[in-house]
Parts: sequence; C-alpha cells; structure tokens
Amino acid sequence: PWCRISPYAVGMLTGYCVINAGRQYRINRYAKGFGTMFVGMIALVCLFVTYPDSILTNGLSRPVLVAYQSLSRTFWSIVIGWILFLCSMNQGGIVNKILSWPIWSPFAKLNYSCYLVHATTIFIIIFNQITPFYYQGHLVVNNFVSHIFFSYASATLVAIFFETPFFIIEKKLFKR
Repeated sequence: PWCRISPYAVGMLTGYCVINAGRQYRINRYAKGFGTMFVGMIALVCLFVTYPDSILTNGLSRPVLVAYQSLSRTFWSIVIGWILFLCSMNQGGIVNKILSWPIWSPFAKLNYSCYLVHATTIFIIIFNQITPFYYQGHLVVNNFVSHIFFSYASATLVAIFFETPFFIIEKKLFKR
C-alpha cells in the first residue's frame, strides 16, 4: 500500500489547498491557462506513452516502462487534483458545468460502495465463465459494460441494506 503514497499525498495536498484557499481565491487567467495546458500535456503523456509498446516489435525500453510505472499514477493524480482545485473554485469552466449536472448525483452516492464491491463482482463474473476468454474488441466492451452494470447494481444493494440503515442509526446516535 505504501507504493501508492504519492497519489495519496497529492490528494491530501489538493484537499489542503481547497480548504485553505476557499472559493474566494481567484487564479490569474494566465496562470490558469498555463496550468491547464501543462496538466493537459501530462494527461496526454499518461494516456498515450504506452501506445508504442503495443505497435513496436521490441516494445518500449525497460527504463521507459519503469519510469511510466513509477510516475504515471502520481502525474495522473496531479491532473485530477488540478481539475478538482479549479472546479472547487468555480473556475473549471465547461468541466465544472459537466461535473455539476444532477445526473451524477446518484452515481456520486454509490461510488464508494461500488469501489468496495467492484473487485468481488469482477471475480464472480470471471470465475463463473465456462469458456476461455479470447481477446476481441466487442468482448472487451461487453465485459466492461457488464462489470460496470453489475458493480453499480451490487453497490445499490449494499447502499440500501447496509450503508443507509447505518447512516440513519449514526444520525440518531450523534444527533446531527
């Protein structure tokens, strides 16, 4: 678990900045533009740096793969942290508007439950397959959609039968 401390630290630092800066803090237009372009380039590198590994016969060199594996999660958390920081200041523009849509509200309430049951759901689906899995594009999409659907269905059940009753009990005990 400590190998994931750098994204955790970036998240903690982002939370600290959001709490201390408040909504009144205004970022300079040029600083926001530069930061967004820089973070956009980092996001593109994180997403596409391994593409040559799939098309080259020898693949990427070991130092490139080691650098990717050791730095990609940290850099990706910086990207997410920048987006969250801008959106918390109401300076996220179109991204802030999209993330503020009410359609995301039920998913936001189920995300933690989905996180808890997702691995179990995937194991149940995979270990109940009768035939071997052959990599084909439509099967990957089918698996992805079914994993998401069953994970959120399981998360809904967990939220209804466990999370909500305990939340009500906690609310009554601590009189919020």
